Amino acid sequence: MSEASNDTKSRIMEAALETLRTEGIKGTSARSIARQGDFNQALIFYHFGSIIELLITAANADSAQRVKTYRTELEGITSLPELAAVARRLSKAEVDDPGISVVTQLLAGAAGNPEMGAKLWEGFEEWIEVVASALGGALEGTGFDAMLDVRDMAFAIVALFMGIELIGRLNPDRDPTEALYSIDRKSVV
Repeated sequence: MSEASNDTKSRIMEAALETLRTEGIKGTSARSIARQGDFNQALIFYHFGSIIELLITAANADSAQRVKTYRTELEGITSLPELAAVARRLSKAEVDDPGISVVTQLLAGAAGNPEMGAKLWEGFEEWIEVVASALGGALEGTGFDAMLDVRDMAFAIVALFMGIELIGRLNPDRDPTEALYSIDRKSVV
C-alpha cells in the first residue's frame, strides 16, 4: 500500500474518531465523518468498505497504541502496591484523554450489532492480556497466584476500569482513582 493511501486511511480514521467523540454513535455517518475530515465520503467505502469497519479499525488502531504504552508501563511489575501505583498513574492520564468517549460510543453501537461487538471484543482481548501479564507478575509467589485465575481477574479489572472511567465522568468533582488505587503496603501480602 502506498504512503499516500496510508495517509488517507489515517486521516479518515482520525476523522471517524473525532466524529464519534463530538457527535456520538447516532451522529456518526459517512457524511459527518467526511465533513469532519474535509474529504469525499466515497473514500470511506473505498478504503474500509463500511462505516462499521472504519469505526472498528480506527478504534482498534487507537487501542493498539494505548496497549503498547500500557505494556511498557506495566512491564516488570512484581508487587500489588507497585501495580496499584502504575494503575493510578495510567488512570489519571486517561481522565484527560477523550478516547474513553469513543469506546463508550462503540459499546453503545455494539449493543445491537453482534458483528460489531465481536470485532470490538478483539481490541479488548489485548487489554486483558496486558493486565493478566502485570497481575501475574504482581501475584507471583504470594500464594494468590495459585488460588486465582489471573485471566478472569484481568477481565474483571478491565471491566472495572471501564466502569470507573465511564461513571467517574458523571461527577467531575470526585476523583475515583484516589480511593480505588490506594493500597497500603502493610495490608498487602
